[in-house]
Amino acid sequence: MRSFDPKGQGHFFIGANSATIFSSFLPGKMAPAMKFVSFNINGLRARPHQLQAIVEQHQPDVIGLQETKVHDDMFPLAEVASLGYHVFYHGQKGHYGVALLCKQQPVAVRRGFASDDEDAQRRIIMADIMTPSGLLTVINGYFPQGESRDHPTKFPAKEKFYRDLHSYLEQQQKPDNQLLIMGDMNISSGDLDIGIGEENRKRWLRTGKCSFLPEEREWMDKLMNWGLVDTWRAQHATINDRFSWFDYRSKGFDDNRGLRIDLVLASRPLADRCVATGIDYDIRAMEKPSDHAPIWAEFSE
Repeated sequence: MRSFDPKGQGHFFIGANSATIFSSFLPGKMAPAMKFVSFNINGLRARPHQLQAIVEQHQPDVIGLQETKVHDDMFPLAEVASLGYHVFYHGQKGHYGVALLCKQQPVAVRRGFASDDEDAQRRIIMADIMTPSGLLTVINGYFPQGESRDHPTKFPAKEKFYRDLHSYLEQQQKPDNQLLIMGDMNISSGDLDIGIGEENRKRWLRTGKCSFLPEEREWMDKLMNWGLVDTWRAQHATINDRFSWFDYRSKGFDDNRGLRIDLVLASRPLADRCVATGIDYDIRAMEKPSDHAPIWAEFSE
């Protein structure tokens, strides 16, 4: 048994609102017991104001950050921990990087896939958290973007990442476990999640640009068919004008032109207790923002 690592490195084992522009809350459910926020922060050190706003406005139990863009040796641990969280991270200089912020100290934390080598991009971090309903596994991922179908390295890397995640589910989890996967998944799994205009949608498909290619949706469908639920879409079956990513260059946020590529997926036992979900446009509207909006989901016990 290894002791808690205050620097957030390695595995460890120990004993067992008004700011949201669009959300939902289902009546007749118990009060939410746990709230999860996922946010591609696009540079942690550049956007501490957005992280602080998330904490103040949502008071989440768990925050998953993607694209932290900071090497582990340079991670601003004291600053982030001062927000009231146990902090764990897996990053590298200038690119990629993920972090988990947990109100409750996890039972275990794992970084990367078992098949990762030393050169693997640092894109995934997992934690086991004890809850009144039993052990909950939280997976936070920054999924590869892929660029385009004909890219010799980026597209295969995206396929491999999805394949590695599915293999992990098959080998290490069961559909009736409490499991939550959140992050920037870089796939719009349905046409309702595409808000870049019909001509752009057709052009992206025609040129093989990533985000909603048929094969990408097959990768996502494989995860869903294993036993996962898209919590936001489950509560907003017909909504077609809420997105989580907006292009800086074309000022997509100003015109609400974007893609919903950030998701909170839950296993069925957990999804059945999902009482609220949302996409926080107000935090995306802050000064010097990430190009993504935070997303969130709440679950009752």
